[in-house]
Amino acid sequence: MAVFDRVVVGVDGTDFGFEALRQTLALIPPSAAVYAVTALDTSIAVHAGFNMSHASDQLEEEAEKARGAAVEIMGGRLNCTTKIARGDAKAVLRVACSEYDASLLALGGRSSSRFLGILAGETATTFLHEGARSVLLARPRRGERWQPKRILVGVDGSESSLAGLSVADDLVERLGSTMQVVSATGGKTVDRDGAWAERVTEWDPGRPFAALHGRSGIADLLILGSRGLHGVRALGSVSERVAHQAHCSTLIIHL
Repeated sequence: MAVFDRVVVGVDGTDFGFEALRQTLALIPPSAAVYAVTALDTSIAVHAGFNMSHASDQLEEEAEKARGAAVEIMGGRLNCTTKIARGDAKAVLRVACSEYDASLLALGGRSSSRFLGILAGETATTFLHEGARSVLLARPRRGERWQPKRILVGVDGSESSLAGLSVADDLVERLGSTMQVVSATGGKTVDRDGAWAERVTEWDPGRPFAALHGRSGIADLLILGSRGLHGVRALGSVSERVAHQAHCSTLIIHL
């Protein structure tokens, strides 16, 4: 299954969520299916006390507005649907990804501390940390409409990083993007033997996070492979760290 075949997008009524939908539509091929899902969690209305009923109604109204905005962004594109589902965001998105057999989950990206995000249970952090599927964290370009013109790919010869390179190749072919392929040698030992090394456009002597984070400032999309670690073992994940702190949108490919 290709990464852009079936995409679930978390549309939460914020500009970040709408940006995730716009960027998804810019990345997918015409045959792809997109499901814009808005979570309606009326349980938080209890905090309004005597005004709980009014607060609940307001939450439902805001969810419907978010769904309506998603419909406008989709612009009648084929295979694109919207849905409001009751429950907290993480639970709703997990169910949607399972229901639609999603190949990718797209979310609005906010630069943050990965560790603090795990502790706080932030939605994007949770799904990156679980490593169940590929994740797009969308960040807008200031002053211009986002397009994936400049793609940055981090590779180290691993199967997951080469999967990311393959996705980048597809985007270059379909969208005419330019691509920079970077391999950092300052971390774990990188074996330069193999055809993949010929694809590297720049060998960086620094550590992977520094090499990719710095270059993300001049890229539109950073693509990384994920080793599929989760739980405590994922705490040292370069892909998670970069995804949270990159200056551009980040696509984490999970095998």
